[in-house]
Amino acid sequence: MKRRLLITSGLPYANGPIHLGHMVEAVQTDVFARAMRMRGHEALYMCADDTHGTPIELRAHELGVRPEDLIAEAAASHKADFAGFGIDFANYYTTHSEENRELSNAFFSRMKAGGYIHERTVKQLYSEELERFLPDRFVKGKCPKCGATEQYGDVCESCKARYDAVDLVDARCVLDGNVPVVRESAHLFVSLSDFSEFLREYCLSESIGESIRGFVLSWIDEGLQDWNISRDKPYFGFEIPGYKDKYFYVWMDAPIGYLASTWDWCKRNGRTLESYWKDAGTEIWHFIGKDIIYFHCLFWPAMLKAAGYNLPHRIHTHGFLTVNGKKMSKSRGTFILAADYLKHLPADYLRFYIASKLSTGVEDIDLNIEDFYFKTRSGLIDNLANLHNRSFSFAESKLGGELGELGADAASRVVLARARDLVSEAIECYETIDTAAVMRKLLELGDLGNAYYQEQAPWSLLKGDAADIERARRIVTTCAELVRMIAIAIKPVVPKFSAKIFAQLGLGDQNEADLAVPLGAGSRIQNVEKTYIRPERETFDLIIAEESKVQENEVLSKEEVAPSAPLPGDELAQDERSATIERREIKEFIEFDDFLKLDLRVGEVLVCERVKKSDKLLRCEVEIGHPDGPVQIVAGIGLSYEPTALINRRVVVLCNLKPRKLFGLESRGMILAATDADGLELPSLLLRVAGSGIS
Repeated sequence: MKRRLLITSGLPYANGPIHLGHMVEAVQTDVFARAMRMRGHEALYMCADDTHGTPIELRAHELGVRPEDLIAEAAASHKADFAGFGIDFANYYTTHSEENRELSNAFFSRMKAGGYIHERTVKQLYSEELERFLPDRFVKGKCPKCGATEQYGDVCESCKARYDAVDLVDARCVLDGNVPVVRESAHLFVSLSDFSEFLREYCLSESIGESIRGFVLSWIDEGLQDWNISRDKPYFGFEIPGYKDKYFYVWMDAPIGYLASTWDWCKRNGRTLESYWKDAGTEIWHFIGKDIIYFHCLFWPAMLKAAGYNLPHRIHTHGFLTVNGKKMSKSRGTFILAADYLKHLPADYLRFYIASKLSTGVEDIDLNIEDFYFKTRSGLIDNLANLHNRSFSFAESKLGGELGELGADAASRVVLARARDLVSEAIECYETIDTAAVMRKLLELGDLGNAYYQEQAPWSLLKGDAADIERARRIVTTCAELVRMIAIAIKPVVPKFSAKIFAQLGLGDQNEADLAVPLGAGSRIQNVEKTYIRPERETFDLIIAEESKVQENEVLSKEEVAPSAPLPGDELAQDERSATIERREIKEFIEFDDFLKLDLRVGEVLVCERVKKSDKLLRCEVEIGHPDGPVQIVAGIGLSYEPTALINRRVVVLCNLKPRKLFGLESRGMILAATDADGLELPSLLLRVAGSGIS
């Protein structure tokens, strides 16, 4: 049955350029939307620039321009960067629009009519020099709980305590360094606690992913606090109707921008907003980073419920992007702008890499440059593109581009049957947003095709008296069909690659339904050219050597309410932790020969699942280069890691530990991990042997 999906990603803030952290979310969302269209569904990807808030107003003042000019320039830059990475929006709009103003007023009116909004006076920090109230992120001081210095006015990054900005010790304004004073101001609040039972029920539905459900429920269990949706002037945003000098807080009108972008598109395409946001037949899908879970899983559903709009069908959350194991930072050379990346490498490389790393969980993904190079080289180029180039070039140069009968012999029928299974499984994995699994299956198909081509050796059939040109043609036809199937299944990830394949086969655009119409006699291959040129390793290093034209601390985020519990997977980087050294006696010395007995390897987890009746044990299938293939290891790390977080992850394995049975399962090795005060942790692995997956 054809489905209707309206898909969104988090709105980029208009106070700075697009960087690769933004691109992780945009690529994941774009791949999902393209996959749904490839399956025959209606899937619209709506997005917009998030344009309101104090940072925008202050940045414009600093530059001597109007806020409207600043956000217009940002919009042009953002659209260019997204276009460079092939992000296919149905509409990319702005929250500073008349549609968003009208919708924000309507949301406010309905929430007020429902009795969810009340007014109360609050104490705030005020800068007399700047003549303005200061948002929490514009003041710093000592944490009132633990005394840590240089803490913002909402949450302590050291002890994680929440507090009001007025409770900061020795507070100062980060804009001019002056000491603020405390003043009172009347503000409008939403009684979020009125929605507690509704939000609990919604949270327990499949709309909230299992990996974050516990965090959201913990916030509800702690008791939801009233939400301040107003800000004092000066403020760049929408003035609240009936309240002089009061403006909607940026997080009030920002998510309403999803509807405003949809409405703008509807007016230009003869559709209605209600057909998407009030029709039960439409699925609303949100893709967000784990830093904005609180807003999207609590505030936003409450707003939609009060205003009478569709609730999100699914809120999918992903982790942050690190570079070479570190947070993005210009001082470390890891703050990478999208525009700088495109100066050196094709967008397809990053799209492929992101897709190969993302699955259903919220764990952070690391853009390790060494791994990025080898995954691109061994997977996209030496596997998939290589199968295309060698078989298509042979067909055109040696066989005149003419293809023959498909599946005329047993070997090809076996290969084709397995290929159909792999492609079907891969396409189904798009539904669960497990693109890492998609890539694994398609790379397995590429390995299968390359092995078939090598074993059948069609070039050998063109020589001597025993030449069999028609058999060679049938072999190449099988390979061409495998390439076509790969091109269809991988089209959401690298659409340019697929378009080249279809063109060289003389076909129009291909989708899942076209898998039922295979190549065969009468099909032709023509105008063959390589899809990718094999890159040099040094080219990958250039993306972090580029001097980005922006300091990361210049890109001020909009003011945010800190969540009342730690975010999933939001641990501090190792070099930023305060560690206490535990001193212990060294165990008995061993000889070097004893060490040589240990067979330590880096393996890749292919399968991971919980062992029944055990909270601690996970059953893993790990590729370690064993002659018999992947080995089964039962690892006692289940209290620290979800199975989905380990799929496609590299781990250190002691391979020659004597096998033993745990819960009836034979374990043929040990996954090594370390423990500290924060619990158990697997080491981060940076090296990899090209093509093998083993270090």
